[in-house]
Amino acid sequence: GEHFAVICADAIDEKAERKLILDSLKSDGKEIITITEDQVNNFAGNMLEVKGSGNKSYLVMSKAAYECLTPQQVASIEKYSEILYSSLDVIEACGGGSARCMMAEVFLPME
Repeated sequence: GEHFAVICADAIDEKAERKLILDSLKSDGKEIITITEDQVNNFAGNMLEVKGSGNKSYLVMSKAAYECLTPQQVASIEKYSEILYSSLDVIEACGGGSARCMMAEVFLPME
């Protein structure tokens, strides 16, 4: 996200590399929201921040991802983005991906 980063730090086995990444995110001014490996397996790492009209921020994810987040994680995200989620059970079971994999990131200037 623009103001936050959702990361599974436990998935970075090399402690020095983990520290380097976390320090880099902090130095960029991002709030770090850590998720567990179990949450990654439930697609919580497969979310995407998008901007709507009026530059409003939304975080798009699947229902499975949303339901595995803790209330504290949801509150941290909602400081910056409105959460949008939908059931993507078929995509997650058969396609191997989730919300982020279904969306394109377009980095064009707004006119």
